[in-house]
Amino acid sequence: MTACAYCGVLRRKAINTGARQVKATKIATGHTLDDEVQTVLMNILRGDIARLAKEKPVTTEVHPLFVKKIKPFCEIPEKESALYAFVKKITFQDTPCPYASEALRNDVRGMLNRIEEKHAGTKFTISKALERLHPALEATAAKEAEDFKICAECGEPSALDLCKACELLRQLR
Repeated sequence: MTACAYCGVLRRKAINTGARQVKATKIATGHTLDDEVQTVLMNILRGDIARLAKEKPVTTEVHPLFVKKIKPFCEIPEKESALYAFVKKITFQDTPCPYASEALRNDVRGMLNRIEEKHAGTKFTISKALERLHPALEATAAKEAEDFKICAECGEPSALDLCKACELLRQLR
């Protein structure tokens, strides 16, 4: 497994747990149009229809312990949000992850940026296509829907008896 797998699983768990601790009803993430379209293509490349169906600006509640996520920047290109932050002197992380070169996302990002450069609007088109496909994707994903259990180790929702975060942490021990 890549470093991204560990980071993603543990980061999502920490954010969800922290949000519940402060009694947040929503988690607003900084995902941009670029992030969303990259995720769409990665899920297509992996053949993961269930995850593709979940990809939307406001998450659907699947378990009461998952705090709803909203993505207010999901239609704004990364360059525009970065430029806005720069102009307004808003600090943001601009250092790339040292493991980015290992990630499929890095390859998809490069491919999308090259296509966007030659065919402006491609990222918006992919995003809008997913919006139109959502009803069919959700119907397909509903047939494969998981019943969530509670992780035997940490008490978080999980498709299995042990959540992915606890499974990964066990492997590291």
